[in-house]
Amino acid sequence: MNKTWIRSIVLTAAGALVLAAVPAFAQNETNPPSGSSPQVEQHHMDRHQWKAGSEKHKARKLEHLKEAAAYFGISTEGKTAEQLHEELKAARTKDQAKWERFKAEHKAKHMAKLQETAKSLGISTEGKSHKQLCHEIHEARANKSKGKDGAAKPE
Repeated sequence: MNKTWIRSIVLTAAGALVLAAVPAFAQNETNPPSGSSPQVEQHHMDRHQWKAGSEKHKARKLEHLKEAAAYFGISTEGKTAEQLHEELKAARTKDQAKWERFKAEHKAKHMAKLQETAKSLGISTEGKSHKQLCHEIHEARANKSKGKDGAAKPE
């Protein structure tokens, strides 16, 4: 009987501690408490920028969907991204050859943009694949943002 009482008291106390700790963690994460440290405020600013980036991503995705819809002759007025996506899926399955042509043209446009960017950074483009150009452009931009000694440039 003694062990049962002790066990129930310990479990009750542990439960009370858990329930008491919950309100401390239930604060709203999007609004930092007043007087918070600069690191916390920076984290919340970064989070806001990420959300803005997400909106930019959605807009870019819709732009690409509209470009594909125009290629297939699909009206885009008043349609959401999901509706366009479904109509493009149907058009893709209906005319697979046209879809392949669209992909090839899109890939060629992207490669032309990469080559233009590479040339502006002084990178040779002859005989290089899409993946190689992307990698070299990324490296060139990273090195450009760093000083000669590898340290980040002051702004």
